[in-house]
Amino acid sequence: AEVADAEEAEAEAAGDPCVRAAVATALEAHRVLEEHVAACDGEEGRRCLGLGEEWRSLSERAREGPRLHESGRDCARSHPTWCGEVAVNGASSRPPALSSQPTLRCRRSHPTRQGVDVRTTDAFCGQAQRCVSRDRGCLSAAPRLHLGCTSAASRRSCGQAGVNGAIGVGDAAASSEAVRAVLADPDKRRLTDPLWQSTEVVRSLPSRLVRIEGWRTLEFGIVTERFKAPAVVVSPRDSLVVRVRLKSVDGTRVRLVQRSVDAPALAVPRGYVRLRLACGGYQIRAVAPDRCTTVYVNALDPNGYVPKPVVRTTMPDRAMTVAKAAQAAERHRKTGKWR
Repeated sequence: AEVADAEEAEAEAAGDPCVRAAVATALEAHRVLEEHVAACDGEEGRRCLGLGEEWRSLSERAREGPRLHESGRDCARSHPTWCGEVAVNGASSRPPALSSQPTLRCRRSHPTRQGVDVRTTDAFCGQAQRCVSRDRGCLSAAPRLHLGCTSAASRRSCGQAGVNGAIGVGDAAASSEAVRAVLADPDKRRLTDPLWQSTEVVRSLPSRLVRIEGWRTLEFGIVTERFKAPAVVVSPRDSLVVRVRLKSVDGTRVRLVQRSVDAPALAVPRGYVRLRLACGGYQIRAVAPDRCTTVYVNALDPNGYVPKPVVRTTMPDRAMTVAKAAQAAERHRKTGKWR
């Protein structure tokens, strides 16, 4: 009887136009995330990031310093300019939309290298082989340092005016379950996102409605999230998104996919502004029982003016999500504590 009731509820939900729109949104969000992951963690993408077996060892590449890709230069692929922040294994770079020279920033002083302006204002280190001490805010340490390029998928997800994005790619000496816990569990969420306030499930939907070859859908629904204002001059944000949690059939990868959905009946909380998430989520791929690789994507339109100094502060923080999650998971593995 319970199975029959579940099937009846699923059939009823499948006939709901709003649910059909949610399914279509989920599939589109997964397609975009898939392209980002393929660019960052696929065979060809890993060659771009210098992580493929055919490249020199990680430590040897780290001694060379960060590898900065320009469009089509020293790379098997052609990459358009990315209008956001990219962080790979804890090193952050911000390629300006109309410039081929990314800017690296760190609290410590580094010499200018190959025309790249290395500043001393932020907490993100682009020259970790010269700055291995974490007490100065650097989340990366040699030899685990690689800066990578983005793909056409980044450009497509940022094709709308007002959308900015961040990509994080990194390895963790911890299990994929531990990294997922840091990124997903409400009691640990602030370890990687200090602006997050709350998450509320608006409607849970039958997981079998989202069918993707090679993947099992574990969770499907519509959720709303609230975020604190990053500065006094900026309003706090909320989001209304379709969320899908998936696991690969072979059990080695997990994904969380999110994308904004329209629901005029669900009012924006008083004092908040509803942002639009073009693509959000991550993939965690288990490499070994105590090692995994994570790709994190976050491209959004804040739906309102945000001062450039605030953007320059928050975007690197978003790109560093993977590095912070890896740091927390590794700490838990060693000490049993998350903080």
